[in-house]
Amino acid sequence: MPVTTGNSKRDKSEAPKAKPEAPKAKPEAKPGRSRAEQREDTRLAILDATIASLIENGHAATTTRGVAERAGVSQGAVQHYYPTRAELLDAAIRRVADITAQAVIETYSTTAGSERERVAVLVDELWTLAQVAPVSVGFEFLAAARTDPEMSSTVAHLVQHLEETVFGVARGVLGELADRPGARDWMRITVITIAGVLLTASVPAATALVPDWPTVRHHIMTSFDTWRAERS
Repeated sequence: MPVTTGNSKRDKSEAPKAKPEAPKAKPEAKPGRSRAEQREDTRLAILDATIASLIENGHAATTTRGVAERAGVSQGAVQHYYPTRAELLDAAIRRVADITAQAVIETYSTTAGSERERVAVLVDELWTLAQVAPVSVGFEFLAAARTDPEMSSTVAHLVQHLEETVFGVARGVLGELADRPGARDWMRITVITIAGVLLTASVPAATALVPDWPTVRHHIMTSFDTWRAERS
């Protein structure tokens, strides 16, 4: 069963995306740039190449060698900045999370309406973004950490970063509502619900178990109503 955005305020194609065109040749030093700036240019080129690979090839097929080729640098250069593949993927997903979060805050920080209406907008946006690569690849990364020792050593820091990113977005969109007691737990449950639905939907044999988005959204918003009633 295909997963659709249902009542989402925006179609997937309109969600903020970080889909850079990876350079095909070694980045040339820009005139007047210091060594530190040149190193930062190289590091960002590596991350953008990683993001492009995640979008086109997915998590499993993204390798340090392939990233090096995309970025126009040596594999040794990639490993200089990111000694392991897990660290490379972690850094790339963090970069996407930060860029995406800023785009959402800029788009929705002036959203009008009641608290519930603004929460519904945020929930719809989280659903939409969770299906856009490479944000969706982040869920694959988390799932792979269960059986990959290299990734599991990195994923705890990534989870913490992603959680803080989500709450940063919530605070930017919802204001003081995001700081009320219980708000963090409600947001965690919302994110875990969305991730669980999408991960289940990604398994062909399990798609019959997946409710449509309007149903999932209804239950998420009902849980918000319950939390708000308890705190009022």
